[in-house]
Amino acid sequence: MGDNSVEVVKGVYAAFARGDVPGVLGAFTDEIEWYEAEGMPYGGLHRGGEAVAQNVFGPITEDVEGFAVTPEEFMASGDSVAIVVRYTGTGKATGKPLDLTAVHVMDLEGDKIARFRQFIDTAKFAEVVPASG
Repeated sequence: MGDNSVEVVKGVYAAFARGDVPGVLGAFTDEIEWYEAEGMPYGGLHRGGEAVAQNVFGPITEDVEGFAVTPEEFMASGDSVAIVVRYTGTGKATGKPLDLTAVHVMDLEGDKIARFRQFIDTAKFAEVVPASG
């Protein structure tokens, strides 16, 4: 399913870039497991699209002015796709620019994303978006 998996994932990034959150959430299974890297302000496991929208998408757009995720490379293996992405924007609390590479790994069930994992330099991200609390 590799080629189709990449097309599904590309569609998710395109929807996110357009600000089409319902389109992004519609690409998830109902039980999606979304793992934000430990050490991120939104770190940990979020289950279900609504939890992802409330605990990740909403906060990051509040914390990073002009936040964007630009996919740079896609690597498929069966129903899994690894994506090298670049995060850009400006930290609202710090005024510092965000320009950081991350890796996302998405596992698909059919044409839906069932699991998301993020790998990122959390210390570099924290220089731009400090953890609240």
